[in-house]
Amino acid sequence: MRTVNRHTVLGHVGNIIPLKGVLKVNVATNREWQSDGERKSATDWVQVTVLDKKQAEWIEENVGQGDLVYIESRISNSSYQREGEQVYVTDVIAQLFNLVSKSRAHSQS
Repeated sequence: MRTVNRHTVLGHVGNIIPLKGVLKVNVATNREWQSDGERKSATDWVQVTVLDKKQAEWIEENVGQGDLVYIESRISNSSYQREGEQVYVTDVIAQLFNLVSKSRAHSQS
């Protein structure tokens, strides 16, 4: 049977961080719910890693803070040793990265 490792994010770009060989894009997603008759909301941040060099260059040139983006990605787990302790890391690796719309502030600058 075929298996699936897919994570979909639709949210607004917080910041873009170029690092050695990769690009990290922080994306804010909002969620709302009702509790005890009171409406509540929260923002969750997802850090997406872009490994594809051409895709990273396109993002740096065309995507800015506040822009709405749609990302399809996979989850990747790894670990390493730091000061004798095992550190576990879960990465969201972009496979498809689309700009849905520019933010009003970003498109007017």
